[in-house]
Amino acid sequence: MQVNSLIGGIWKGACHIDSSADGRHFNMLIRALIPVQASVFEMQDWAGHPVAMPDCIEPIPGFCLGDILAEELDADVPFGSLVVIRKRDNFQNISQAAGALVGEVLIGIIGRGLFPMMDEDSVLHTLGQAYHHAAEADELLRLGLEPAAFRAGLNAVLAQYWGRPVDSMAVFSADNAASQPSLQALTGGKAQLTLNQWTLALKALIKGNLSEPVREGQRGNVRIS
Repeated sequence: MQVNSLIGGIWKGACHIDSSADGRHFNMLIRALIPVQASVFEMQDWAGHPVAMPDCIEPIPGFCLGDILAEELDADVPFGSLVVIRKRDNFQNISQAAGALVGEVLIGIIGRGLFPMMDEDSVLHTLGQAYHHAAEADELLRLGLEPAAFRAGLNAVLAQYWGRPVDSMAVFSADNAASQPSLQALTGGKAQLTLNQWTLALKALIKGNLSEPVREGQRGNVRIS
């Protein structure tokens, strides 16, 4: 449904390359959090928090999203990148929007089928917990990231994915923070990875180090695969 709304917005002229000041700050944070090139677009009447989609999805059979954006908007959408769509309005809180987008990206990675279905919840929780901890990394603080707001955005998206009430306790905590992968481990040393490369790097990072098995009432995966 989101893809259909995006394509309709492109054809109606409601979608544009994001060139706003808060958009540049948002993009800077995303580059520090996710080592995959992202092309950010703003769209009139886009509802909710920013979303990320792989450039290779085909909203029209035979035509990938990156090619459609390049053709219709004269945009540079590199192969293997993320397409980020946001509202045209200013962010209420850039750090919270960044946390929500990271949550969206992590859910997308889990949905790519690289992990056994029985491990998907644990893998997602491990990655979410790692980003919860990484929000206090010095390099992110220097870029102006607000850890509490980032964590609120991340928690909201993943809590919704797991079907938890909005006012429930936080999904993640500061417990065992020392054992969580660092921001450098999550983003790696290379620049401009493709989405596939980063997905495989995350798989290698958490291999053999999954979080505890899901307990009923703790997370609760509501996905149907």
